Amino acid sequence: MNHPRRNVLKTLSGLVGAAALPLSSFRPALGAGPSYPSGPVNVIVPYGSGGSTDILARLLVNDVSDRLHGNFIVENKAGAAGNIGTRQVAVSRPDGATLLYSTATPFCINPYVYKTLPFDPDHDFAAISRTAKLPLVLVAPTSLGITNIQDFIAYLRKDPTQRSFSSYGVGASSHIAGATFARAIGAPGVLHVPYKDMTAMSDLAAGRNTFHIDAWSAVDPLVRSGKLVALAVSSKEALPWAPQLPTIASVTRTDYEIVTWHAVFAPRKTPDSIVTLLNQEFQKSIDKPKVRQIYADQGFLLYPPATPKEVEAFVLQDKARWKGYVEAAGITPS
Repeated sequence: MNHPRRNVLKTLSGLVGAAALPLSSFRPALGAGPSYPSGPVNVIVPYGSGGSTDILARLLVNDVSDRLHGNFIVENKAGAAGNIGTRQVAVSRPDGATLLYSTATPFCINPYVYKTLPFDPDHDFAAISRTAKLPLVLVAPTSLGITNIQDFIAYLRKDPTQRSFSSYGVGASSHIAGATFARAIGAPGVLHVPYKDMTAMSDLAAGRNTFHIDAWSAVDPLVRSGKLVALAVSSKEALPWAPQLPTIASVTRTDYEIVTWHAVFAPRKTPDSIVTLLNQEFQKSIDKPKVRQIYADQGFLLYPPATPKEVEAFVLQDKARWKGYVEAAGITPS
């Protein structure tokens, strides 16, 4: 890969023209009522800026906005593992003016991490589009001098209580992936160190923790700079952009497979016409060759096209899968 982040910025700059359009430039969208959007559309990303969710949200939302001649605005509303921003959408008017671009966390993980949620993930939302599959990569500091996963596992097993892994908080996919990996190799004593932001990566590069499991887009710059070494992937299949990396499942001889996803939602009772239109528009953006190249550069995999009903069924099915992961990671709801 050559400068994937530069490619993202270049493409974003070409797709972002809609942000400057005045409201008077809106035009009706077929199939979504007389005038959609009839005003600004706020797309909430329930995480901070600069992460993989934010990058892909802006790429797709800007492209959809340009095609609909609207004013779709991405807003980062981070906090409580995505619960704060997700709740904002849950209580918004179901008129298409507020959307959610989220990962699996608020819908499939948080119900088993928190005793109570400020929203109902099963009934407060209308699924629109499943936009990306996100495998994770296990990385360690280059300073360890370890270059393969077998030696790394032996290193962890030798003295697990002196090793640690970082995450973006209790119940985050990075936490579940790390804890499940430690248990799979017989080293459950490895310390979990939760972070609230991307300083987890700089601390890992500095050798303050032993490993981290995260999206390729988050680890790639530090791998390319030589500060981190990529050792394995969390999906059951090898990654097209890193075929040399073994899967954790193959190394541990388990059914280890921890991948997350991105999807777009609206408040429940949003008109079907708007939901269907947006489902089609997001798929059009995903199908663009230059967008698919950024998917590859940033470490995303593609799902086949799906209707809103199929996306809703997928989310409910995946929720059951994550319940097992949360339990296996030893997380107690709080």
